[in-house]
Amino acid sequence: MRVFLSQSDASEWLKKGKILIYPTEGVWGIGCDALNEKAVARVYDLKNRSPDKSLILLCKSFESINNFLLPLTKEEMDYLDIISQDPVTILYKFNAEITPAHLQNNTGKLAIRVSTHYHLDTLFNEFDNPIISTSANISGRDTIDNIEGFKVDFDFNDVAIYNKPLGNLNKPTPIIDLENKEVIRD
Repeated sequence: MRVFLSQSDASEWLKKGKILIYPTEGVWGIGCDALNEKAVARVYDLKNRSPDKSLILLCKSFESINNFLLPLTKEEMDYLDIISQDPVTILYKFNAEITPAHLQNNTGKLAIRVSTHYHLDTLFNEFDNPIISTSANISGRDTIDNIEGFKVDFDFNDVAIYNKPLGNLNKPTPIIDLENKEVIRD
């Protein structure tokens, strides 16, 4: 298993369609280039995750994936400006004509997070596409918080670790449905 210390190396890895384990605001994530259908399928396979369970899209900014979304109202944009000051994942309706089919789901919404974590933010300085994100563990098992644990479950040639510190959040980010402002996960 490769371990990267620079965002350049991690970015190049993602561009090659490989899988990356990376720090987030609160837990380790595992993901890939969201636009690479084969890599997204590999994440599901590695985690033993049911393909009917959606994944989060990490992105540089909401503007960077705006074409995947249905237009936001002024009220939704204002609310988004307020809640996105802290780490938060939002659910919002996707544009079915533009959003790649492998990212679509039966809810009609994407889970989107603009990371506030420094090391993910610097990664997005070199990697332009959104990144699929889910917790770095086998589905149904406890979360892993160290490299040795990742080596047990994810020691494959196409998986690497972006070895930077986690953020200070001691739980996964909250999830809010932007359409009705319902808190799905606190």
